[in-house]
Amino acid sequence: MKTKISDLKLKPSLCDELHQLGFEIVDDMQHLSNADILRIPGMGGVSYRRLAAALGREPYGRH
Repeated sequence: MKTKISDLKLKPSLCDELHQLGFEIVDDMQHLSNADILRIPGMGGVSYRRLAAALGREPYGRH
């Protein structure tokens, strides 16, 4: 099942920004790097971690 961005309980302003950028489901963002995701206006730590979990990525790279 494809997860909608609105189902991730993100801030309403961030959901609006992602929809304006053309992202409707989480899989639409698969091609973006972690750095590109964090550059989206309104993307913060909690929102990023929720999105990374939905994408199946680790929210932090190993050092």
